[in-house]
Amino acid sequence: MLVSKKSDLLLLIIVVFLFFSGNTLQANEKPQETMDRILEFSIKILEKSLQSENAFIRSAAARAAGESEYSGLIPLLKKAAKDSYHTTRLFALQGIKKISLNEARTLSIDMSKDLNVWVRGAAIEMLGELGDGTSGSIIQSHLKSPDRTVRYAAAGALFKLGDESQLDILLDGLKGGSSIDRYQAIGYLGKLNDKKLTPYLEDLLSGNEDEVIFYSLKAIGKKADQDMLPRLLNLMKHVNPSLRYQSALTLGELKGDSGLDELRSLCSDENAMVRLSAAVALVRKKSDYCHEIFLVMIKDADYGIRSSTARILGELEIQNREQLLSMALIDKNIRVRTSATRAVGMMGGPRAFPLLLSKLEDSQEVVRTYAAGNIIKLMKQ
Repeated sequence: MLVSKKSDLLLLIIVVFLFFSGNTLQANEKPQETMDRILEFSIKILEKSLQSENAFIRSAAARAAGESEYSGLIPLLKKAAKDSYHTTRLFALQGIKKISLNEARTLSIDMSKDLNVWVRGAAIEMLGELGDGTSGSIIQSHLKSPDRTVRYAAAGALFKLGDESQLDILLDGLKGGSSIDRYQAIGYLGKLNDKKLTPYLEDLLSGNEDEVIFYSLKAIGKKADQDMLPRLLNLMKHVNPSLRYQSALTLGELKGDSGLDELRSLCSDENAMVRLSAAVALVRKKSDYCHEIFLVMIKDADYGIRSSTARILGELEIQNREQLLSMALIDKNIRVRTSATRAVGMMGGPRAFPLLLSKLEDSQEVVRTYAAGNIIKLMKQ
């Protein structure tokens, strides 16, 4: 059904909400009052999810609240930041940053003392992004931490504040130690998002460790330039499908028509994820070649492929995106429906409303949770 007028769309949203929530329209209730009820209904879903005994559901509530970008959920996120499950605390910290930089700065100072190394590292990173001169001493106190993750986070945070004196902590991590040392150092260098550091990552593409090459490509991402083209084309022929996959995505970040023929060839690769990455890269290069892959992938027998396809559709503006995500929203697999729900939120726009409202009554709480968070986001735009 096509909706051409804004008033018609609002009516559709209200009808869908009333149908799926089991509510009825109150006497003399105005459309805005019904929309307020939708907001209240969605907030209650998030509040209930945060009280779940299931840690996975609580973490989903924190992430969904952050994705809403709604200041009214800051109290909920502050509560989530004290949760017993470290992923919930991490998502709460990241979520508050999307809503209030001042609140995030205050919270990151407090959470830089968190008992979990990953939460502590994320808080230190955030201080580098949001901190002022007073944050430097807090960050420096973590440079000699026994935890590698925290040391890397501190060195990166200082770099973001303009202090490059500790960069060697990250650069040394590229050279020796365990594989995990190198992977983490690569990741932190990539997150610094400074093109002058890209050559250090490019050098790693000539190595013989597939995992190091993979993470280096991922860290380079949008910082890739035309000088990398020969290396990328070579890696797109690699026997390891993960390297073909990631090099194709990286090639998609290069401006212009470079590599189009090679990407088209990968559309018939034996590996499904490689075919998907080629299609994504071609979309980013404004090519409509092999768009049919998205429809094939959203129907794939492997739920992981369907989920990955749904997730990435949230980032791509293609003609039949709404139709493809509608299919994923009714998938039998919870992971696929969850990815599709979040992707619809990323897609945004008025057409996303009816799709998300239908998921407020999904059989799985995690899907309802992400639907609620993204509905709030759309209502507050």
